[in-house]
Amino acid sequence: MPMELRQLRSFIAVAEELHFQRAARRVNISQPALSHQIKALEGEAGVTLLARDRRHVALTPAGEAFLARAREAVAAVDAAVREAREAAGEEPPELRIGFVSYLNLRVISRSIAALRAERPTVTVRQSEMPTAEVYAALKERQIDIGFGVLPVTHPTLKFRPVAEGHWSVVIGEDNPLLSSADGGEMALASLSEQALVLFERGLNPPLYDAWMARFQDAGFEPRIVLETNQVQTGLDMARDGAAVFLVASYIVDPPPPDLRVFRLAGFENKIAIGAAWHEDNKTVLLADYLRHLRATLSASKSIRSDPAEGG
Repeated sequence: MPMELRQLRSFIAVAEELHFQRAARRVNISQPALSHQIKALEGEAGVTLLARDRRHVALTPAGEAFLARAREAVAAVDAAVREAREAAGEEPPELRIGFVSYLNLRVISRSIAALRAERPTVTVRQSEMPTAEVYAALKERQIDIGFGVLPVTHPTLKFRPVAEGHWSVVIGEDNPLLSSADGGEMALASLSEQALVLFERGLNPPLYDAWMARFQDAGFEPRIVLETNQVQTGLDMARDGAAVFLVASYIVDPPPPDLRVFRLAGFENKIAIGAAWHEDNKTVLLADYLRHLRATLSASKSIRSDPAEGG
């Protein structure tokens, strides 16, 4: 029996999840049916692709070699079907973008506008989601490109830095903390007695946990009075003198005229945002968008140089 596309999709899911139950949910079939497809695929290939027991699943050397070609085959078929439907007018071209709701990156809107100017029939569907969900949605092919905090660690995702910044605090004009500022900087330790507003943990759990560890290293427990997913809420709290808003610099660029923004000092203070996409997504539409994204970045000088894409 010849190999089937659904078998390749199932194998890719198991190879990436290394867990039959999660892979079955991902391809929307039962676990026994998934196991049957994998056995049939291995029978057709004549080699064992996955080493598994009751607790572990791993790719064999043959499976690793097969995975790369399977991804190429599935991506080629998906692209062919999508482009054929577009050419026939049966399915309007759609670019699916995911990003963290509080990002303040003009490069996103400008690159979308450039794409639609060139291809006015394109529909751009934007979904707001936390960084962790952005990368999960890319892995599941639910979106075509996503923007989130770097690094990107999943091996199937490629990325391109689009913005660099640093951690800052936003303070009201009447806050006594202003006296501890040193030029445009403020020591992290000076926040020890301050009421703080942070973005809620669910938006990026690893980043939030890293901040908790950073506070501990600085010798104090943070006095967090509010966790939010809204930039305006943090700004209003700072404006009212109720708290200090901890935020990345690109989110408050340009700074609100009635607030003060200081770079935090006392630790390695860098943060970067990247655009990421699945390495198997080779559609013409994504390639067109990435071309406009590169051109927009070059024109706006959002980053100091033109770094290589990674993955």
